[in-house]
Amino acid sequence: MVELLFSGSAIIFRRKNMTVYELIKKVKEEKPNTFTDEKLVSYVNEIESEVAEQLGHTSAPVYSVNQIRTSSLLLGNPYDRLYVSYLKAMIDYANEEYASYENNQAQHVQDFRDFVDWVVRTGQMEERSFTSRFSNIY
Repeated sequence: MVELLFSGSAIIFRRKNMTVYELIKKVKEEKPNTFTDEKLVSYVNEIESEVAEQLGHTSAPVYSVNQIRTSSLLLGNPYDRLYVSYLKAMIDYANEEYASYENNQAQHVQDFRDFVDWVVRTGQMEERSFTSRFSNIY
């Protein structure tokens, strides 16, 4: 989604962050599942809390099903892919599809590392270790 801003005679294009609804719709298209929106929103809240912490926010947004069409995620493109990989991994884990979980979790770890690298590179937050967040369950 692109937002047009007008500044004098200039037109500025700004990409809007994906909404929670758009995220859930995308995940359901890529990984069909029978999870309720409430359950998927709870997963979104989990990962959004991690994102907020990395950005240095003192609190994270908490979404409810009633708000998903109007609530935008904290991260935009290209880092919003970490939400997709996280939800796909959690769906696999809950369904006990461990081979697929391992692949999606590995993708999520890489997506999250890319995000953390961006945070450090742009000075959004001091670099800190986040290896304890990712522990292999095997």
